[in-house]
Amino acid sequence: MRKVCELGRSMVEMLGVLAIIGVLSVGGIAGYSKAMEKYKLNKQATQLTHLANVMHIYKNQWEILGQNSEFVNLIPYYKSMGEIDDEMIKDESEYIYDSFGSKIKMSTNGCIAPNPCTGTVLHLYVAEDTSFSVCQNFFQIGKEFDEQLSYMGAYKSVDGQGSGYRFYGSKRCNSQVTCIKDTTLIDMEQACRFCEQNASMCTLVYSYSF
Repeated sequence: MRKVCELGRSMVEMLGVLAIIGVLSVGGIAGYSKAMEKYKLNKQATQLTHLANVMHIYKNQWEILGQNSEFVNLIPYYKSMGEIDDEMIKDESEYIYDSFGSKIKMSTNGCIAPNPCTGTVLHLYVAEDTSFSVCQNFFQIGKEFDEQLSYMGAYKSVDGQGSGYRFYGSKRCNSQVTCIKDTTLIDMEQACRFCEQNASMCTLVYSYSF
């Protein structure tokens, strides 16, 4: 009888140990996923900070590029100048990719022939699986470039009609618009919720004026 009881107790203990291992495994996976996302967010912040600086430093060099085209892709130029990290180049397309695999495009903007372009723009294209944190990260980095940016924002375009959020840099800031320097976490959250609801059509933007 004693052996039967001991055997039963041993089985219960073993099941308890297995249950604990299972919980620890789930916790370990969750912890790893959280740490990996934090690593990617830090990496993305470094990437966006560099690209935002590059866009600002060279922006005036591209003014005449778009006289015969509405948009000119600037990525080939930046690649040849050694300004694009090899990790961000996945293919020969017009895009580069951040640490989350989100597409990024950099081009001239507001070019209407025969007039010169009015500026340059960086687009980060939101995918269905883009996390809310990626959007928040984008705006947090952009806020550090208040003096350089014309505006930053989130928008969607359907059949030529656009809508979304814009936060304006110090040079365009006035009482009629929301300024980057005054942007709160709530403002950024609203813009990111807008993107979350329109994921397949939403684009995050840094815009620069000449």
